[in-house]
Amino acid sequence: MNTRKPHRPETPIRLALVDDHTLFRETLKVVLNNEPDIRVIGDAAGLQDGLAMVRNTKPDVLIQDICLGTDDGLKMLQDVRTQAPGVRCLVLTGFVADEFIRRAIRQHADGFLLKSCSMPALITGIRQVASGHKSWDSSILSRLAELGSEEHPDRGGIILLSPPEQKIACLIAEGLTNREIGLRLHLAEKTIRNRVSLILDKLQVPRRSKLAALYTRDTLSSR
Repeated sequence: MNTRKPHRPETPIRLALVDDHTLFRETLKVVLNNEPDIRVIGDAAGLQDGLAMVRNTKPDVLIQDICLGTDDGLKMLQDVRTQAPGVRCLVLTGFVADEFIRRAIRQHADGFLLKSCSMPALITGIRQVASGHKSWDSSILSRLAELGSEEHPDRGGIILLSPPEQKIACLIAEGLTNREIGLRLHLAEKTIRNRVSLILDKLQVPRRSKLAALYTRDTLSSR
């Protein structure tokens, strides 16, 4: 069961940092604490200290690297999912090997950004993840699409979508409007509109007709 509830906008985002580079971590703390809606409540350099900090502080969002010195950051992501399932996890790293991307997907990372991103992009990513959305670097999304096509050629880019997102894509392929989808799924039309926009961004398609064609090609035609 997903226990990660969206952050309430009336309170600051409680953020934790785990990165083995002290200067980078301390610089992030200073910059992020200057944002009115973000508060860094803890930081650590390694896996064990990081897990203890997350268990004790229960942040809304954890930012963590993949490589933490000799520690495996993705093992930490797995442990956080078990020990603090309410925490949303944003990977911030310079390592983009395919296996790291696959493992981040398997451990249900909420975001994956590169350390080469701008500070505004990182802050936007934090806010997106805190609000319950995903935040993935565009180059990582492109690589995910390639990996999905290589490993699941019958489904292509649709593998990137969560089950609820696949349901919306399916209803779009059936020709339903946002209002009709909302009635079918018992959600507000505005909610559906926002989720469709996120799906289009995730799959990097410009409009819903292209999404319908993609879904039909990758899913319905393979049944």
